[in-house]
Amino acid sequence: MIVQRDNFLRRILVPVDDSTSSLMAQENAAVIAKKTGASVTVFHVIQQFRSAAFYPQAVQTEIQSGAERRAEVLLARAKSFFIEEKVAVNVATMMGDPALSILELAGQDYDLIIMGACGEHETNLCNLGSVTRKVLRHARKPLLIVKKAGGLSNFLVCTDGSEHSIEALVFSVKLARKLDARITLINVQEGLLQAASAKTAEQMANLVLTATLSAIGENKLAISKLAAFGTPSHVIVDIAEKDKYDLVVLGSRGLGTAERFLLGSVSEDVSHNVKSSVLIIPPRQ
Repeated sequence: MIVQRDNFLRRILVPVDDSTSSLMAQENAAVIAKKTGASVTVFHVIQQFRSAAFYPQAVQTEIQSGAERRAEVLLARAKSFFIEEKVAVNVATMMGDPALSILELAGQDYDLIIMGACGEHETNLCNLGSVTRKVLRHARKPLLIVKKAGGLSNFLVCTDGSEHSIEALVFSVKLARKLDARITLINVQEGLLQAASAKTAEQMANLVLTATLSAIGENKLAISKLAAFGTPSHVIVDIAEKDKYDLVVLGSRGLGTAERFLLGSVSEDVSHNVKSSVLIIPPRQ
């Protein structure tokens, strides 16, 4: 049985840019921080422009100064927002590759990364931008990718019975308590099994659901169970949209992935294609 601790969120890292997606992430971060008592660090990465090396030094200096001024404006705006929301806030900047910088800072005792799905030059709020994709693949901390405005009140938590999906449910329960959210726990059995024996597929799904719930022990939160059948990533995306879940939660590795620190294929497919916000829980270090 996994032991649950209430002070699971102390520090939240919120990378910011000038996109609508980033603003939605900040709004979600403020809600979560207020409910959990966590502090927030707003973070902006000043990118190094490779082509600038071919410009005269004066032009390089001007480009650099402009990027630094822009970072100051973005961070001041974000800091002001969190102060207005009565959330403890710090600011940080770093120069370099955005995704690598986010991953590096997140390793410094942060409990959660909250970021938008796409950057300021990417217009589809549900598609993952290049920076978010890279962070998603390599994050060693829980990562909330915000795709929609509004609160998080209806969670779809995915399980395949693995330890990683159990950890995802544990985190979800803690967050749901703070946000007064509902949880539905889903297991999707492959369509081939259902085609061979619908009864066996349903029994297996219910077995996984029951075992996952038993593994987390008493939680004082009503959790609905849902057995489904088909290609897991497709089914999860369809159900999330049809039943209007605003958050889909997955572990970053399942039973079908190799034992290496990479995102599982179902988690990756869902993260890319679902219209809901996504919370990815990595293995504990």
